[in-house]
Amino acid sequence: MLVYHPAFDLYACVYRMLQLLEVMERDSIELERIRIWDFYLTFPNEARKIKFPMQLAELKKIFKDKAANPYEDLIDPRRILQRMQSFQMAALRCPASYGLIDGELLIKKMVKRTDKPIPDAIKVNFQKNSPERDNIIKLVIGFADLPLYGAVGLKERSGLLDFKYDPR
Repeated sequence: MLVYHPAFDLYACVYRMLQLLEVMERDSIELERIRIWDFYLTFPNEARKIKFPMQLAELKKIFKDKAANPYEDLIDPRRILQRMQSFQMAALRCPASYGLIDGELLIKKMVKRTDKPIPDAIKVNFQKNSPERDNIIKLVIGFADLPLYGAVGLKERSGLLDFKYDPR
């Protein structure tokens, strides 16, 4: 039996990555951070499980108050993110090949948008979000200033990636 899911669709992943880079307010972003953000854009129900910092209490309320849907719960989110890695990497290399992302920085595990504009046909669809997707994008923007590494970083708060052996 074949089952489709956008987490494992290269073109859906390219779209999500471009959408995340479009709303990002930073010059460049760590590869692991955008992978985590993409995971939450794909599985918004999992945002309930994040350990929110105090300054994001409003966002916490949005996600914690949402009733849990047992059909959307993942058994092993870390494993799903690991399975998504090859799709995410290919999805980042694709816009890099078109000059939308800096390919040299991608090799150094950093993602940076170039000055080349995203085609209007794609950009128009970025505005057509569901309220749930808009909330996830607000979450991404809210977590942009949170450190990635360490005991209070995004990797630890999400529980999706190990942080104990990080260099910082």
